[in-house]
Amino acid sequence: MLDDSKTIFITHPYYAVNNPDNNFRIYKKGKNSDRWHYTQCKNKIEYQKKIKEYILGFWEYTRDEEKAYTNVSDYLEKDNSSMFDYFMGGKKDEKILIEKKMKREEMAMTNNGNFLTDNDAKNMSKRWSKYIDDSNIELAVLSFNQKYVDENIDIKELHKKITTDVMPKFLSYCGYEKPKENLEWIVALHNDRDNNYHFHIAWIEKNKCYKTKNNKLEHRRKLMLEEKEINFMKRQAVLTIERKKLYTPAIIELGKNLDQLKSYFNPKDCNFTLKNIKDLEFEEKIIKLGFLINEIRSTDKKYIKYNSLPKNQIGYDIRSLTKEIKKDIFKQSKMKQLTKEIENAINKINDILIDIDKRNNISKVGFENILENKLIKEKIEAEDNYILNAIVNHALYNFSYYRKKLNKDNFKLEDLIDEMAYQFYKKDFKELRNKKIYYTKKKLLIRTFKGKKYKNSIEYALDRLGYEQEQAAKKFYDMFNETNEYEI
Repeated sequence: MLDDSKTIFITHPYYAVNNPDNNFRIYKKGKNSDRWHYTQCKNKIEYQKKIKEYILGFWEYTRDEEKAYTNVSDYLEKDNSSMFDYFMGGKKDEKILIEKKMKREEMAMTNNGNFLTDNDAKNMSKRWSKYIDDSNIELAVLSFNQKYVDENIDIKELHKKITTDVMPKFLSYCGYEKPKENLEWIVALHNDRDNNYHFHIAWIEKNKCYKTKNNKLEHRRKLMLEEKEINFMKRQAVLTIERKKLYTPAIIELGKNLDQLKSYFNPKDCNFTLKNIKDLEFEEKIIKLGFLINEIRSTDKKYIKYNSLPKNQIGYDIRSLTKEIKKDIFKQSKMKQLTKEIENAINKINDILIDIDKRNNISKVGFENILENKLIKEKIEAEDNYILNAIVNHALYNFSYYRKKLNKDNFKLEDLIDEMAYQFYKKDFKELRNKKIYYTKKKLLIRTFKGKKYKNSIEYALDRLGYEQEQAAKKFYDMFNETNEYEI
């Protein structure tokens, strides 16, 4: 799809001075070579001195020892020729800077989204020279094809998103708690090479914030990033680049499908599915659910939140019955169709993520299926909660509505069924509240009318509804064209 979308993320970390695993080696690249060599320090004191000289004086970035300071005190007293200075373009040829329109004051961005100034660099160097005693310092390069980036996103926007959005997610994924509070990082944009954008990245812990297997917060002891952590950065970076063109439209499509589904559970929408159900067994479940909810509802509350139901037997019964009703609803053909459309939209997003990995040669290690994605999970959970809340509140409204309804001019069979169901559950609720009740409408009517004549049973229910017995009975008999001699 996008042939030049290869992304590279390489890291070069250094041990904290007091890291128990510290082998006192300082690895460096040879001049004009990709081979690494290391300086073996004799002890912790020597390592502490040399690592601070190396990082703050940054010999290897200059490739020229004459341009680098030989110790930290020289650097702090004279100028900011350091890693931070390099990030700000301090070692770049002036002609290149002009040609590539690279401005010193717009190269290195800190974790708060602001560009690094020379005064900031001096202060950060002092802080980091202290942090490195207990924290590993991580250096990395994130590189992209320039044409690929320019076709999808403005480079300045990408710079800010990598710094303020991607880095916190990446550090959290790596196991750091509250990165914005407990770490400092810098992301510097360089574009001095042909058809290439690359970000120099460095981060360090201010406080103990790496969660161990024992759920304790310590400084990260492990030096190298795992493959899944490297892959996570690549995926997030590429996703940031392609979000507007591919990912966001797919997310919007999923959102529309979810909204369409939710419309069937909105009582103000013409699609409202709960009022269109004509199945008697389903109606009984709605009546029963309304009765149960009314038993636990406070008098001052008009609405019920599904996730706030009590964690006792009646709460369990309400949750079980609500899910059963939801399951019945989703057996309808129109609901199956909507569910299929949502599944297709989710699969489309998943295909985009798979394609990103393929085009960038990212291994399957750490791949997150879209259903495990935090954003998608939140959308699906929100949709599910909306439906469950709609069901419980419709049942409650339905129950309250029929309790108050005394329409003498328009007799409806639904009124009668509801009244009988109400009386049944009210009478037996105490003895049945700790049991699971799965009665069909037929069983309900059998139990209600067992041993009674039609007329006696109907008169009892009608009496509760406030109807005139003779007039209502006549309408009822006319409707069914039955005699009062038949029993159920």
